[in-house]
Order: sequence, then C-alpha cells, then structure tokens
Amino acid sequence: PPPASMAFSGTAASGLPLSGTVTVKDAKGATKTVQLSSNGGYTVDVTDMTAPFVFRAEGTVGGQRVVIHSAATAADANGTINITPLTDLVVANIAGKVADKYFDGGDFAALSATELKAESDALKAKLLPVLLAMGVDSSIDLLRTAFSPLSSALDKALDVLRVSVDPATNVATIT
Repeated sequence: PPPASMAFSGTAASGLPLSGTVTVKDAKGATKTVQLSSNGGYTVDVTDMTAPFVFRAEGTVGGQRVVIHSAATAADANGTINITPLTDLVVANIAGKVADKYFDGGDFAALSATELKAESDALKAKLLPVLLAMGVDSSIDLLRTAFSPLSSALDKALDVLRVSVDPATNVATIT
C-alpha cells in the first residue's frame, strides 16, 4: 500500500509574520520548500521523506532578513510545528551549535522526541515569568502550540523577547 500521508503545518514568525519560504530537510538530506502565506503560515507534505526533520524559515520580518529553525520527529506528523527565534534556540541547544550549521550539516538522524521535549521544556521554564506576564498560558508548547501572529499572547511575547547569538562563541542571549 502507499505510505500514509504525512505533513506539517505551523507559523513562522519573529515578532511579525515572516515573509518568505520554509524548507524542511529530512534525515537523508532530502528537502522540500514551500512559500509562506501572508500570516506566516505554511503546510508542507513530507509523505516521501524520512524523519526526523529540521525546518528553516527564511525571508524578511519588518524589512530585516531573518533565518530561523525548528525540528520535528515522526511523532509530530500531521501536527503543528512553529518556527520562531525560540524554536531556533531549542534546535541550537540540541545541536550544541548555531541552528543554521545544524541544518546545513544534516547530521540530525538521531534527533529524538525526548530531546525536543526536554530542550523545549527547559527553555519554557527559563522564560515562564516573561511568558506568563505576556498572557501566555503556562501549558504552552513552544514548538507545537498553534498561534496567530499579530494577535496571540505568544506573538506578543515574541515581540518583546530578542534572541541574539554571538558568532564568535555561539552563546545565545535572550533579552
């Protein structure tokens, strides 16, 4: 029988919706690229691809070039995977290097759902006071909870949180 259909959808945003594309790369190096909608939304069919997956959203936000990443495993199939500066940081923490290099290198076949959950939960715990102050529900999953740019509490938090990475040390700072 043909393989079961497998797709991901979500939002790519960095304070405002990202205008550009999302590229998903699978464990074997195959890629698919889709255009983002005007609200930063995307859907990509990965039926013929091999989990796990790393995502790259690239384009512009408010006239500035932005490249951010996220990740998913087979357990996330047919679900939401957001791509934000926070998910980029989750990927970088798992990789132990800038998320851009992790995506480009393609060495993520061992990426597990356990790793994704642990890093996402650890980042959420660090940011929880800010997230709660911005009206974000404490049960939020930074990778998987669907949100709407320009109107949701998570988007408001993304408006005030800034993630910067020192290119010399690869150390991220959240302000």
